[in-house]
Amino acid sequence: MRKFVKWTLLGLGGLFGAVLLLAAAMTVSTDVRYGVIYELGKHVDLNLPVPQAALDRQIAALKRADLVDQDGKPFDWNARPHAVIWFNEWAHWCVPCRMELPAMKALQGRVGRDRLRIVLFSQPKDWEADKTLAKDLGLDFELVTARNPAEADLAAINLAKRSRDFLLPETTFLRADGRGLIAMHELRDWDSAEWQANIERWYRN
Repeated sequence: MRKFVKWTLLGLGGLFGAVLLLAAAMTVSTDVRYGVIYELGKHVDLNLPVPQAALDRQIAALKRADLVDQDGKPFDWNARPHAVIWFNEWAHWCVPCRMELPAMKALQGRVGRDRLRIVLFSQPKDWEADKTLAKDLGLDFELVTARNPAEADLAAINLAKRSRDFLLPETTFLRADGRGLIAMHELRDWDSAEWQANIERWYRN
């Protein structure tokens, strides 16, 4: 009888442990290669900024992509050659993307459009809806998409894709010459003295 109770308790303990592990696996996933933790939909980047060489390779691929603006014209990377470019992947259905737009606009107002060029990138499948929303919101940012849908992933500096997940919004700061500054995902306190100082520093350098 004691053995039966003992083994029953051990079995129940093992079953309980397995359930806990399964629950953890369903809510927490880690990607050791890239130092990214995802927990209950929230992620924390442990390896920011992206190594410079990797970031520059991604930006080179981005600049090779055939991007067009809302008028169907080729996107001109050198329209403001001295400005810091804020390349932001977004979508009309992305709530965090919409949440950060006012702060993005405020930061650009702080430093000036001559110093900060904000470019919103849309996946081709979202292009028409994104343009409509941007117009409804009165956004004066530049809007671009990939002319060839097959190049859409090249045009997205998407850190999360390295971990086989897709998260928006995606932000990459770079110079017109292709030099990467920093890339990240998740909302930030854009309308702050810290980010104003970052833009000013990048602009001067």
